[in-house]
Amino acid sequence: MDIIKIDPNYEGYTYMGEAHGNFKQNGQKRPYHNLYVVSRCSSFKSDDYEGTGWKAEKKSCINADVLAQGFVPGDKIKLFFDDRKRVTMVALDE
Repeated sequence: MDIIKIDPNYEGYTYMGEAHGNFKQNGQKRPYHNLYVVSRCSSFKSDDYEGTGWKAEKKSCINADVLAQGFVPGDKIKLFFDDRKRVTMVALDE
């Protein structure tokens, strides 16, 4: 098992992995492309919310090209989204 180092001061997304394949919807196979990241929890506090530490997230991507850049777990990345909150582009953030 590889050790993945996460910078505790980094405020963006850290790449952890990806998955793609097909799922059935209404009897038809449809492709999916998912990106897995870790990011800081919001430091916002209210009567109803308080977060600390890190959160793991699954992000849907618009197509396989978004994932074809060869990122390795631990890379700091920037994500760009469309109006449906799907990832349209990923770039290294260094």
